[in-house]
Amino acid sequence: MEVILGAINYAFVLLYGVLLTVNFAGGCSSKKEWRKLAALCVAILMVQLICYAFWGLANTKKLYPLISHLPLFLLLVFVLKKPWGVALVSVLTAYFCCQLPRWIGTIALYLFGTTLAYQACYLLSIIPLYFFLHRYFAMSAYRAMTYSKKSLLLFGGLPLFYYLFDYATTVYTDALYTGIRMISEFLPTVMALFYVAFVAVYHEEMQRRNQLEMDNAMLAGQSEQAKNKILALQQVERQTAIYRHDMRHHLALLGGYLSAGELSKANEYIQQTQADIDKIVPTQYCENNAVNLILSSFDAKAKQHGVTLSAKANIPAALPLLDTELCALLSNGLENAVFAAAQVSETENKTVRVNCQPHKDKLLIYISNPYSGTITMRDGLPEAAREKHGFGVKSIQLIVEKHAGYCSFEAKDGFFTLKVMLPLGESVKQ
Repeated sequence: MEVILGAINYAFVLLYGVLLTVNFAGGCSSKKEWRKLAALCVAILMVQLICYAFWGLANTKKLYPLISHLPLFLLLVFVLKKPWGVALVSVLTAYFCCQLPRWIGTIALYLFGTTLAYQACYLLSIIPLYFFLHRYFAMSAYRAMTYSKKSLLLFGGLPLFYYLFDYATTVYTDALYTGIRMISEFLPTVMALFYVAFVAVYHEEMQRRNQLEMDNAMLAGQSEQAKNKILALQQVERQTAIYRHDMRHHLALLGGYLSAGELSKANEYIQQTQADIDKIVPTQYCENNAVNLILSSFDAKAKQHGVTLSAKANIPAALPLLDTELCALLSNGLENAVFAAAQVSETENKTVRVNCQPHKDKLLIYISNPYSGTITMRDGLPEAAREKHGFGVKSIQLIVEKHAGYCSFEAKDGFFTLKVMLPLGESVKQ
């Protein structure tokens, strides 16, 4: 009876290990892959039986890495097309999980004192343990292995040490059972060290992921604001077109005043009309309509705060850059610049300078403004002086990083300078 249970256990533990390995590596994607996996299981079992018949159980266990683990690893890499690192760690992790039914069988052996109890509990625990690990652990293991190279190395480190330790102390030697304290304490110590390291790295990775999600959400919000701003500016442009269309009515009224000799009324009407036009007509700085609208908008805003906006732009109409991104870059830079310049007490120094030019295959943006007080820089970025601010600087940095560009922030001698360089490709050159 014990021999029969032992043989059944041998087959079940093979299926248990192979299926867990595949699940940890991401699973099979087709019935063809499952058939190949089944064929591999049959081949491995046949080779094990042959080895057992010729060389016995002890030598078969010593050959197990070559006749079982290596073929499974090669199947994952070359047939299922899994990354070799994921394939290796999946094999090691599945072997690690084989300790669970072994431990349950050992408890039964300790309680009942018979090998039959060990074999029976070993067999009865394999199936529920597999379904438990398949449902609650396999996907988490796969995500941990594929999250980053660092998490793959750390996640696979403990199963690797266990694999080497188990074969070195229980299969190729019996050092674990000789009572040498250093050997018996080695694996728990390594497990503790890996646990501490894994928690620390996992916490760091989660913080980085959360920060990335926050940055993406903030960038999406900035993009939406930029889109709304462009829509508002385009509405102003449409009002300009309407005003231009109605110009004949203004001219007719002026003609009536002149014909009646009412020169003062005509002059007053001209001045009023000119003021209305200046309010809504965007200044033409360059060929790019979005840049014209943004600079015109901030020129009006700067005047409201007693600030002079000195702008030079030579941006072509078409750019390999979304209007929302261009709007977010200029708006965030100019918003901070106008606000800082408005706080300066010397009226003659309240000037914000903007220069936007293409140079070869790059777009260069330069914004400079005076400031009062102290600007604290951290990691090359200015810290927000106002509560719930500082998102504009972060938004600029994220857009620049998205396009593999460069930006710098510098506060020196009472002037704050923003420099942005964005690649444009070969299609845009000065």
